[in-house]
Amino acid sequence: MDLVIRRFSAWSTTGDETEIVSDEDWKTWAASPAALGREGKPPVAFLPPAVRRRATRLTRLMVETAFACTTDEERGSVRTVFSSRHGAIHVAIKILASIAKEEAVSPLQFSHSVHNAQAGLFSIASGNREASSSVAGGTDTFAHGFLEAVLHLERRPEQAVLLVTGDEPVPDNVAHLVHEPEAAYATALLIARDGPGTRLHFSLDPKGANAQPCAWPDAVEFIRFLHAGDDALSIGRGRSQWRWVRATA
Repeated sequence: MDLVIRRFSAWSTTGDETEIVSDEDWKTWAASPAALGREGKPPVAFLPPAVRRRATRLTRLMVETAFACTTDEERGSVRTVFSSRHGAIHVAIKILASIAKEEAVSPLQFSHSVHNAQAGLFSIASGNREASSSVAGGTDTFAHGFLEAVLHLERRPEQAVLLVTGDEPVPDNVAHLVHEPEAAYATALLIARDGPGTRLHFSLDPKGANAQPCAWPDAVEFIRFLHAGDDALSIGRGRSQWRWVRATA
């Protein structure tokens, strides 16, 4: 499928916990990419103080990049896809521990543990009532989120879709179950069928023969690809290979 990345944003830190936020920050990182940091969180200064205090770090990461990637006019009318490999796993594990001890579970904690919590908070903060999906796709979560965004475009090609992907390192007691790079990060892509931006062809190869896993999350590798100007990108940690090719004209 042919499409356009109209705009993109991302938030993370370097290994020494220096923030990577601006376009120039990411250009510098893309010129010499390295593993990302595990700490830090964005300010989300646009959220009301009471909401900001209750927001999890994952929510801060994803909502910050979602707002950075959209204009005031776009924010209330764009369709959205929020994709996360682990979701609010820190909150979920606390809830499970409470259940195991036969303790009461906080309704507030539960509301922040569901996989569409970030989509819900973005919708409330932006006044957005458009369709939204929340996706978890295992090791290929970013690619599955991208595919979900493409499906939104197939249904309503005249309307752009905002894809937000984010995660944070899992708790130590389950870290041995995770075998891909971890970081505190989020990315956002405003994807459309046409208009100004980076033109790409997106396709799927079920064989997954040529994709080379990198030392940072797939969504961040996509940001590196956009900044580096490479002709093509292949991603595939699971059974499939996902490929993006820049348009030549």
